[in-house]
Amino acid sequence: MGRSSISTKYAARAERGDFIPEYNLEDGLDKLSQLINIALSRHGGVVLVKVAGGSASGKTSAVADKIKNTFGELAVIVSMDDYYFGSKYLKQEAKKGNIINWDQPEALNIELLGEHLNLLRKGESINKPIYGFNIDPMSKFETVKPHKIIILEGLFALNDKLIDDKDIKAFVDVSVHGRVLRRILRDVNRTGQGPHEILKYFSDVVEPMHQKYVQSTRKNADIIIKNEYDPNIEFVEVGANDVQLKFKLKSNSNVLGGLAVKSLGSVIQQDYYCKPKDNKPARVDEIVRVREENGHVWMTYKGPIIKSKYQKRLKLEFEIDRETADSFLVIYDNQKGKLIKKTRLFYNLDGVPFVIDSVIKVENGIESNLGFFVEIKLNNNYSKQKVGALLNKLGLKDISPIKQSYSEM
Repeated sequence: MGRSSISTKYAARAERGDFIPEYNLEDGLDKLSQLINIALSRHGGVVLVKVAGGSASGKTSAVADKIKNTFGELAVIVSMDDYYFGSKYLKQEAKKGNIINWDQPEALNIELLGEHLNLLRKGESINKPIYGFNIDPMSKFETVKPHKIIILEGLFALNDKLIDDKDIKAFVDVSVHGRVLRRILRDVNRTGQGPHEILKYFSDVVEPMHQKYVQSTRKNADIIIKNEYDPNIEFVEVGANDVQLKFKLKSNSNVLGGLAVKSLGSVIQQDYYCKPKDNKPARVDEIVRVREENGHVWMTYKGPIIKSKYQKRLKLEFEIDRETADSFLVIYDNQKGKLIKKTRLFYNLDGVPFVIDSVIKVENGIESNLGFFVEIKLNNNYSKQKVGALLNKLGLKDISPIKQSYSEM
């Protein structure tokens, strides 16, 4: 079957809405291994396995590497990243008025990759380029010898130009929630970029290109492997502890009466709580929030509540610009999220800082007054005894703290 007829076949299948089986990661790896074994037993020739998926979907570490480990010396991985033209080429094209970014297929030498795949199918060796940030493209090569199983992994592994119905094709699917968080957590350490820079590039470039060039190839897959982000595993070593004590007040009139409290000022905050458009977070108690305060905008992610008598979560927070916030909300949230309007008063009593919040919640266009709250951030700068003394003076010693965020009330 020729390439054009194959493309027609997949387009027709997509138009009909034909079902593509979906699996969780473990079952998907098992199914992929089964398909490879069936192909090996049927024709005994080279089996080409193509693994595509978005940035930070786990197509390399969670799928391609594990399939390679399963089949050992029978298999070899070919990374599409090695076929990038490189930054020099992109700059030359930009001078011609042809703007290309790293997240579109035109940035790769797909023709050369296609030629190499055909040679590997025939059992012939290839001289594969090696790409790296500090290596000039097409200046360093390595020989890839024939293997029974060739695993091609990359953003565009299921690109229509590379489709062949004899190949085994898997798409690793992850929600935008998972991809953006993994990208931030990964690239902070890998590239040295700040999280605000990573989020800006993701919102402005990565996600629009993902929808246009990567997610659109999902229709070409034989199986879909779901590899959703798990904050209980992936966020453990990154986030800082955010530990709070929060109490509901009957009113704001008498709680500070007669106390030698030092006022530290006030601020008005608007918190937009987001829901991802294409999937729910792995746990319902994850929090993604965009905060506006004094002309500044902050992005906050909080993982699930950690078992504790306090409101305890791991937290990642960083400042972003207004444009990035708007772009992020467009790609991330297509629902009417919750808006929390808050007047926050800052105080200090006996060396322990605390705040009193007046909170209004807006959901589906309806405002509701949640009332007044005392919130204390716990850290190592003051002892539990001091906090206990503060609660006693505020008349909160025998009241159970609230573990819900304002958006959950």
